[in-house]
Amino acid sequence: MTDQSRQLAGWVRKAGGIGWFIRRFGFAQLFMKPIRTGMAPLVLPLLKERTVVFRGESIPLVYARHNVTWANERCVELALARRFLAGIPAERILEVGNVTPHYFGGGPTVVDKYEPGALQVDIVDFESDRRFDLILSISTFEHIAFDEAGGPQEPEAVAAKIRAALDRCKGLLAPGGKFVITVPMGYNPALDAMIAAGGLGCDRATWFKRFPGRQWREVGRGEGMGCRYGSPYPFANAIVLAEWDG
Repeated sequence: MTDQSRQLAGWVRKAGGIGWFIRRFGFAQLFMKPIRTGMAPLVLPLLKERTVVFRGESIPLVYARHNVTWANERCVELALARRFLAGIPAERILEVGNVTPHYFGGGPTVVDKYEPGALQVDIVDFESDRRFDLILSISTFEHIAFDEAGGPQEPEAVAAKIRAALDRCKGLLAPGGKFVITVPMGYNPALDAMIAAGGLGCDRATWFKRFPGRQWREVGRGEGMGCRYGSPYPFANAIVLAEWDG
């Protein structure tokens, strides 16, 4: 069994089994992810480089074997994450959800209650005397109270725990620092409703939408909010990048 297959199997067990995975991602994706992973060494060299434009800067998308990034939203999320990570010492960074170390190497403090190698604590319970110049979270907040063991909670409880996690992160931010998250649209109904109602309370929000040919482009709020998860492309068809200033 490959590392990717072990990770997927562990994720399925923790979140509620095969039925949960099929409801979230569709029956086909249960088989397609390991196939894409196995084909990655052949596919990656053939891919044409793509970029995403963010604040006037053209940033290369990130294609990698881990989590088959060329086939989902991770390629644009990692491109944006790398931009925010640049120039900040690792000891001044907190990551919620163990994502970027798989692609860019170790360094930041990582809180991930489920993944070995990280600080295995719920972010709402995480305490530290340190304050961070960058707090980063890639496609993690949509899972809070929604994909945890025992199944999804009621929408009000999901929203309340997400707000608590946001507040905990903002409380860990150093003066002048930045808190940044990405969220796939259409995955978590309670979080989508929060975003639609302005409940995140972020200082800035930017939407990106997937287009044919593995292209991602910035779009307006209405267009981004209107995208469905899993259609017409597998996984997220739009993400929101939310930012808070310290």
